[in-house]
Amino acid sequence: MTGPADPPIRVFLSYAHADDVVLDFIEPFTKSLKHLAFADQGRTLEIFVDRETIGWGEDWRDGIRQGIESAAIFMPIVTRQYFERPSCREELLAFYNEAVRLRATGLILPVVLLGHSYLSTESTDVASRIIADRQYKDLKETWTDGSRSATWRRTMLALAAQLVEAVTIVEQSPSATPSLLSSEAGAAEVSDALKLFAKENEQTILGMKNALATLPTVLTTSAQLLTERSPSEIRRVLMETASELLPFGNNFRNQARILETTTLKTDQVLRSRSVELKDNDLHDQLENERKYLKSISLVTKPLSGAEEASNAFLAQMRPLEEMSASLRNSMRGFREGVKSLTSALRMMQNWAAIAD
Repeated sequence: MTGPADPPIRVFLSYAHADDVVLDFIEPFTKSLKHLAFADQGRTLEIFVDRETIGWGEDWRDGIRQGIESAAIFMPIVTRQYFERPSCREELLAFYNEAVRLRATGLILPVVLLGHSYLSTESTDVASRIIADRQYKDLKETWTDGSRSATWRRTMLALAAQLVEAVTIVEQSPSATPSLLSSEAGAAEVSDALKLFAKENEQTILGMKNALATLPTVLTTSAQLLTERSPSEIRRVLMETASELLPFGNNFRNQARILETTTLKTDQVLRSRSVELKDNDLHDQLENERKYLKSISLVTKPLSGAEEASNAFLAQMRPLEEMSASLRNSMRGFREGVKSLTSALRMMQNWAAIAD
C-alpha cells in the first residue's frame, strides 16, 4: 500500500453529457471511486468531469501531455453515444496518441456502460478499436443493480485498485531522458508518414466526391416529396431512394474512417518528432518543421468543404428519415462517416501549432 504522502492522482473523465442526463451515473461513480481509492489504497483522487475545469491549462492538448507525464488517468465512460460526440472522439484520440508516444497506454482505463456490441478489435472505427484493445471495465450490470448494491461495491473496489495500480506502475518506472536523436531517421519517419497520409487523403477525397455526387438528385427528390403526393407514391420513392443511397453511404463511411485512422497515425508521428526536436534543442530543424506543418494544414480546405456539404445533406434528409426506416438505415453510413471526417479534420487543424 502507498503512503499518506503520495500526491493525488488526477483522473480525467470523458463522457457524453447527454448520457448522464438519463443514466445519472457520474455523481455516484465519482463519489464511490474517490472514497474507495483512499479507503482501500490510500490514494487521493482528483476527478475532473468537464474539459472546462480540467485544470491542465488553456491548451488542453499540452495539458494531456503533461497529465500523462505525471501519470494522470484518462477514463472514458463509454456508451454507443460516446462515439457520436466529436469532443469525446477528440479527447480519446489525443490522449491515446500521447500515451502511445510515452509508452503509457496503461493510463487509459475505459469504463463501458452500454453499447458493448459496437466494440471490436476488427472495427473500421478506430475509436472502437482503441476501447476494445484496452482491458475495459464492464459496468453494465453494476449500473443496472444500482449504487447501493453489492455488485456496485465489488466492482468499484476492483476499479479503484486497478486505477491505483496503473498509476503506480508508471510512477515506479524509470523516467525517460531525452536522447540525441538521429535527425535523418526522424525526418525519414515523418516523410514516410506524410506520403502515406497524402495518398490516403487523395483517395478519400475522391471516394467522398463519388459518394456525394448523388446528392443533387436526392435533394431534388426530397423537395418533391415534401409537396403533396399520395402515401403509396411517397413510400415507393423513399424505398428507391434508400436503395440508391445505401452503397454511397457505406462507401462514404469507409473512406472517412480510413482517413481518420491514417490521420491519427500521422498525428502521432508529427507530434513525436516535434517533441524530440524540442527536447534536443534542435531549433533550426524545429523552425523548418513549424513552417512545413503550417503548409500541410491547407489540406483541410477540400475536406472542410466535404464536411459542410455532408452536414447540409444530413439536415435536409432528416424529415425524410422520419418517414422511412429503410432510409434511416441507408443514411447511417453518411452520419457515421461525418463523425470520422470531423474527427480527422480536428486533428489536422491542430497540426499548425504542433511545433510551437
